Amino acid sequence: MKHWLTLALTIGLALLLGVTAAQPPAPLPATAPATEFSAARAMADIRVIATWPHPTGSAADAAVRAHLVARLVALGFTVRSLVVPLPPRPAERLTNWSGTSSKDIVATSLVAVRAGRDSTAPAVALMAHHDSVWGSPGAADDAMGVASTLEIARAIPRATQARDLVILLTDAEELGLVGARAFFGRGAKGQALGTADPLAARIGVVIDMESRGGGGRAMMFETGRDNGAMVDLFARVVHDPAATSLAVKIYELLPNSTDFTPVKQSGIPGFNFAMTGRADLYHSPLSKPDAISAASLQHMGGQALDLTRALVTAPQLPGKAPDQIFSDVLGQSVIAYPVGVGWGLIIAIAGLIAVAAVWQRRQWRLRGLLAGAIDGLVAALKAGVLLYGFNLLSGADKKSNYYDRLAALPRLEGQALLLVIAGILLTLVLVASRRGRWHGWLGLALLNLLLVVVIEILLPAAGPVLAWPLLLAVAAMASVAVWPRSAPVMPMLAAIPSLAFIGGFGHFSLLAVGAGLPSAVAAFVPMALLLLWPLIPPLPRRGTLIAAGLVLLLAGSIALWVRLDPMAPSVPPYADKG
Repeated sequence: MKHWLTLALTIGLALLLGVTAAQPPAPLPATAPATEFSAARAMADIRVIATWPHPTGSAADAAVRAHLVARLVALGFTVRSLVVPLPPRPAERLTNWSGTSSKDIVATSLVAVRAGRDSTAPAVALMAHHDSVWGSPGAADDAMGVASTLEIARAIPRATQARDLVILLTDAEELGLVGARAFFGRGAKGQALGTADPLAARIGVVIDMESRGGGGRAMMFETGRDNGAMVDLFARVVHDPAATSLAVKIYELLPNSTDFTPVKQSGIPGFNFAMTGRADLYHSPLSKPDAISAASLQHMGGQALDLTRALVTAPQLPGKAPDQIFSDVLGQSVIAYPVGVGWGLIIAIAGLIAVAAVWQRRQWRLRGLLAGAIDGLVAALKAGVLLYGFNLLSGADKKSNYYDRLAALPRLEGQALLLVIAGILLTLVLVASRRGRWHGWLGLALLNLLLVVVIEILLPAAGPVLAWPLLLAVAAMASVAVWPRSAPVMPMLAAIPSLAFIGGFGHFSLLAVGAGLPSAVAAFVPMALLLLWPLIPPLPRRGTLIAAGLVLLLAGSIALWVRLDPMAPSVPPYADKG
């Protein structure tokens, strides 16, 4: 019973820590100090901006621009419009949405400047887009970003600006980044057009704020190239950070784009923020002010304010430096280091595994270590197959609506967790029950070390995902090998934060790609099994098989629920129009 209590306590504390770390900060009221970002103050603008759907060219969008101009002027900005005709493809898309010709529609972006002490110095720009998609009030995408720029500008006294502060509120982002491409002079394929706005050449850094949902923590998911110095600044000044180099690399590999895309193509440094929770609000008719999370707004605006204040008051902007590997640690701080440091971590991990192997050399044989490593692969394979199969059962085997699948993400995430548990249970009872304690422990450690080496070679930006938990896991293993009385305390101390940490990455992965590729989370299974291995008591074969069957039954029920329920009311009306 003691062993079961230890395991339950470890999993429970890891779950509590992970869930707590995944929560955005509490929104500050309108009475918050003037120098703080207040979600309540920003919400006042969102309620105006997101009263109605306001796609490019609509009367509602013209009313939004009028409100924004008045707000910017009141904040001390000089405001002008950047008007460009819609290119053929964006015009065609707008025509498909509205059912009427869009050949005479223009995109009208707002360019606002508030001078600092030195207007010859590179300026700092805040960017968001004021247009919405057809049929959505756009409270999340992107009224949250627009309102954040206004609240950030209000919180920074003009007298403290060492350089100009620019606010760029673009139009027709939803039609193909039209306003941003016109301002930065970049074509649809990233080519320089030679027609950039004159102000673009003076901008030294851009902070863009976007949304692919209306809740959760706001992730800094994209940077400019050569981000080393900028990441150092982020780690130094941002409170309650959410950032990872893995997100930056994944986004580079995806065919997606935001207004930050032409910024990056122009070689301008910067940061891009977005939240992905409450994905059902993405482009949804339900994306109204009362539906979005004020806490998420607080998190995005607070991080962007920390950066903007540091940049706009700095005597010099950070220069370009080689990209860094970085990640926040459960939302408390950011650890960043050069790419080569990852190999140092691998050497330390290998050394700790060697210490454990030498001290316990009488407890293992090579064949047993190989079998233990294979157990980790088998568990990942089982979880991956289950995730793939049950995803098909939930409706992915037929033509499905992308937005309907986004609405189902909370259920699909619960299903994925159950299937990972089932994969581990089946592995433990069918294979790993025959392994000795040190065979399984060392074998799983070696497997995860191999995975970390492969990641370091192919995708070093993902190093923190497995390398940091693995370092804690093998440190605990070496401690128990040298000093057996440190069990189970040391394995618990390693497992609790590590499970919370990789659970956060799993959550992010499912929000990012879960609707199409939930099998991706199977990559975390070998590490989870390693962390839990020294804490798992002997499992009764019959009872474990019954438990795995019940878990699979519950996962199947969720899959059928998603498959058979009607189309979600959050699906945008243009979803079948292109």
